[in-house]
Amino acid sequence: MHQLQNREAHAAAALLKIGGVNLLLPQADIRALESAADVDVVAPALQSVGWVKYAQKKWPVYCLSEALALQLHVPPARRACAMMILGAGYIGILCDDMSVIKDYAAQQYALPDAMRLPATPVLQLLAYQQGIACTTNARLLTEYVEQLVLNA
Repeated sequence: MHQLQNREAHAAAALLKIGGVNLLLPQADIRALESAADVDVVAPALQSVGWVKYAQKKWPVYCLSEALALQLHVPPARRACAMMILGAGYIGILCDDMSVIKDYAAQQYALPDAMRLPATPVLQLLAYQQGIACTTNARLLTEYVEQLVLNA
């Protein structure tokens, strides 16, 4: 892997845990964190697992696997729903947990060739604890989910 930067401090970030995958995005990209128990599973939108009420409206909620594929079965570990902006609305992404990391410092690495897929929402890899985190942002992640839904 090609190292991009040395240990540089960054603004606060949100770490979404989805199975064994750690997605790191700017904290400001997460508008709210809802409970997965609040997801209404009656008549879900196409490829979604249900709806969550946020900002006086209902918004679709999606569940991703560790391979970042859409899945209609929600694993019991998915306890939280991260709300992000999608166009003029919102989208919910189920995750096992979300934590805020303030002024984190980590080594950043370019994606290996095998991970450079045309539609990947992953920008870079970061050393995180004893593993790695994948950097992304709300725009890339929501556009990625939108494409998965349209191509399903």
